[in-house]
Amino acid sequence: MSDGHDGYKIIHDGIHGSMKVSGVILDLVKTPEFQRLRQIKQLGLAYLVYPGANHSRFEHSLGAWHLAKRLSEEVGLPKEESELLQVGALLHDIGHGPLSHTFEGIYKHYVKERDHMRLGQDIILGNINITGDEDGGRIPEILEKHGIDPKAVADIILGRSEKPYLGQMLHGGVDVDQLDYLVRDAHYTGVAHGIIDLERLLKVMKIHDGQLVVDEKGIEAVEGMMVARALMYSRVYFHHTVKIAEGMLTRALEFALDEGHLWDFWRMTDCRVLVELEDLEGLPAELTKRVLHRKLYKAAVLITAEELSTEEKRELLNAYRNVKKRQEIERNLADAVGASEGEVILEFSIADLMLSEPRLKETGINVLLDNGEIQPLTKVTPLANALKRRQTPRWAVMIASPEKYVDRLREVWRRVIFS
Repeated sequence: MSDGHDGYKIIHDGIHGSMKVSGVILDLVKTPEFQRLRQIKQLGLAYLVYPGANHSRFEHSLGAWHLAKRLSEEVGLPKEESELLQVGALLHDIGHGPLSHTFEGIYKHYVKERDHMRLGQDIILGNINITGDEDGGRIPEILEKHGIDPKAVADIILGRSEKPYLGQMLHGGVDVDQLDYLVRDAHYTGVAHGIIDLERLLKVMKIHDGQLVVDEKGIEAVEGMMVARALMYSRVYFHHTVKIAEGMLTRALEFALDEGHLWDFWRMTDCRVLVELEDLEGLPAELTKRVLHRKLYKAAVLITAEELSTEEKRELLNAYRNVKKRQEIERNLADAVGASEGEVILEFSIADLMLSEPRLKETGINVLLDNGEIQPLTKVTPLANALKRRQTPRWAVMIASPEKYVDRLREVWRRVIFS
């Protein structure tokens, strides 16, 4: 971040180049809450598979803001609406806990029904000071000083807005959050699948009858974005090795929480949570060390949704929703193969995906046809329907353990879980 003159700074970004930051955006960037995002990896533990994936929520949030500013200009938003969208884009990830989505699945059980979106809302409304810093908790004050309503910002982040198109620009079929993370994550992982025609997408979006729509001539760019998104979920976000590492670290945290430690983990940064887990005795330290040294469990069972009966799916979904039920299945599997507690983990992709990224199946953007008609994207392109049906990623349920238990787990898992 370079100091500028006359109350602005120039930030040099690896994706969007030089960005000029001033006014309310600069004031928000300077807060401890926003600076905290430098210490939170955008892709959690994906760097264990893709060594370049060390970028942070800080740079992604700035990128989303930059695209919100550009999109505002492209569609001609009035100043007040543009400012609200820009602030919403900048702060949309302000509530993220350590390692981004890694621990999201256990928030409901351990953090009073909260997730990073709700925590973000609380930070913006001034209900909590996530950093505990004496300069913290000032976000609502900064917003009000610039004539922006904190509640309107919190609403737009949750996808609610009096003007539907504003919510859609941040949380919709095509939005500035996705546009930034697809380009950024593809760049830093080196996976070419995430490459999208960003310039074209920004040019073909329009506001029509209070909704965000895509011009008919932009259909190919939207199809490209949807393909990129589906492939990035298969190749990167739900790569089975990444999910094993995340599962192991989640179990380390669960054991710590059950022993009465780290109850404020959601406030922490990546380094802090890893150091605290490593400092504990027993299983939390052991699992954390294994993750840090990349001594990861092996996938014993990887099955697709098609390989499960409706009843089996129902039972597994129940285990997914109920942390205690999932822990009980893991203990039963460990007992059946002679492993210790924490040595067998059960991971889900489909249900998990719906929780962390409901937009993945989202094809709900309308197309403005040349004749002035509005049609849903699914009616205009068969590719949208095909992607909606495509199972992303290929596996639905995974069981992982140290290598010595893999063969035995393959023999007994079905009987243990479903008998």
